[in-house]
Amino acid sequence: MRRVWAGIGQAVESAAIAAVGLVVCALAVLAVWGFDQGFGGDPLLQWRLAADAWLLGHGADIGVSLGRDAVVAIGIEEAGRSFVLSLGAWGIGLITFWLHWRSGRRLASLPLIDTAVAVVLGAAATAVIGLLVGSSAQHSSVAPNLAHAAILPALVALLGMAGAVVAVHGHDWLAAIARSLTIEDQWLRPIRAAIRAGLGGAIGVLGIGALLVAVGLFLRFTDALLMLESLGVTPVGVVVLFLLQLALAPIAVVWGASWAIGPGFMIGTGSSISPLGTDLGPVPAMPLLAAIDPSAQPWMAVVVVLPVLAAVLVGVLARQSLLAGSEARPVHWWELAIAAVGGGVLAGALLGIAAMLATGAAGPGRLGTTGPDAVLVAAWGALEIGVGLLIGMVAGGRGAGALAGGFAVPLAAEREGSTIRDFFGFGRGDDAPAEPAVDEQETAAIEPLAAERTTGDATGSRPAAQPAADELETAVIEPSGEATESARVGEQHGEPAMPQPAEATQPVEATQPVVSVSTEDQTGTQAVEPLADEETLADEETLADVDRGADDEAPADGATPADGATPADEEIDAEADRSPR
Repeated sequence: MRRVWAGIGQAVESAAIAAVGLVVCALAVLAVWGFDQGFGGDPLLQWRLAADAWLLGHGADIGVSLGRDAVVAIGIEEAGRSFVLSLGAWGIGLITFWLHWRSGRRLASLPLIDTAVAVVLGAAATAVIGLLVGSSAQHSSVAPNLAHAAILPALVALLGMAGAVVAVHGHDWLAAIARSLTIEDQWLRPIRAAIRAGLGGAIGVLGIGALLVAVGLFLRFTDALLMLESLGVTPVGVVVLFLLQLALAPIAVVWGASWAIGPGFMIGTGSSISPLGTDLGPVPAMPLLAAIDPSAQPWMAVVVVLPVLAAVLVGVLARQSLLAGSEARPVHWWELAIAAVGGGVLAGALLGIAAMLATGAAGPGRLGTTGPDAVLVAAWGALEIGVGLLIGMVAGGRGAGALAGGFAVPLAAEREGSTIRDFFGFGRGDDAPAEPAVDEQETAAIEPLAAERTTGDATGSRPAAQPAADELETAVIEPSGEATESARVGEQHGEPAMPQPAEATQPVEATQPVVSVSTEDQTGTQAVEPLADEETLADEETLADVDRGADDEAPADGATPADGATPADEEIDAEADRSPR
């Protein structure tokens, strides 16, 4: 029953998350409709605009067939033919992804079966909402693809929840997989470095793309203002247009990264925007596109170096952390090659996927092909990032594990295999120094103490400072005898112990050689045996006191002396002796 309620609760929450995105789009449309149009016209048209914007933000295709009046108003002849809008405004989809990520982290605290049921029901609820929204937005002029409306929003929600659950329980699941799968140790370190370096390289290139877009808008801010004024929008329209630019911002970042890599992108068939040359045709009047410089300058070719420099930085960081090496486990040249090539291929693949998501149809006619070429972006990205990673890994080597003359010394010690846990960094690193054995640590710490104790006994004096444990151990190993017993009794009464001659310790050294033992064994011996000896001595001392007391009290009780004389007779004899004769 708990499982059912968890699934129902997540389904309701996913429906609410979808409603949040719809409300944001609807509020923007209602603001324009109310302030600019005075709530005139068809209300259903405003709902269809909001629904189309929400579906377009999740990657759904929108089919458009404009009438003659709309074609005349737009002024584009190709608008008279049906076309498809497929350029996703992924800023809206990121809201759905982020909110479902938060839901997934909460679901991760449930049992695995309950979590799986909740995730599936949440995605199903999002699919139902998407299908209902797509069905309600159907019109003869603008109609969303119903299959896309049901599948793509549900896929975004599923990725958000599943990604959060894996992030929370990834360690436990990988630990379970590690018990059944192993990876050879010689491949472990370079593969792990390739994965992390590839992710870092792709993120670095996307960061460069965002930086270039920001710099372009800053340098051409006046052109963006002129383009905004040419649209003749009201203050409310400016706010709505700003929200639209935010929804298209992820696409602009990918376009900037593609431009920095080299292949660039296109806005319409026959156009080309790259550092090597720019050929622009008619473009939509979007202030965000003002960041594009219509004429390529010679210095722009230097921008291609930026992704390589970012990859060099990532390679240096990977070399100093994942591929640091040590004297016992140095780094080979082939490990650097695998990490650099693998990282470049992974980064290129990720950038290619991003370019594919940022490509689509932005309008009728020539605008049906807009965005970068995913294949070229992946190929150029893999080449540039791979070269940068290799340079960074070779140049960033230092210490005992660095390459010397291009080659590393043979491996000093290798394990036969390693688990998946180590592969993802959950276990002890390959380069971590091995901990010495406990016996080796204890032996190294005790043998000098044993030598000092032997020297002190041979010279007839104790060392200047001895711990209490050594004093107890000395009392245990001293030979039995009258001198030893008297010394122990003296220590019991607080008297200083008399130094023993060297001959007394010689038999101990001959018959009981010093043996290195662990601290636990010494602690056990010192804690039990001396206490037993002290109790025995205390009992013997008590018996001796009793005997002495009996001897002293015997005459007081009126016992007869050994010769049989009484005390009165003894006094008479004493007076006779004192009297003069």
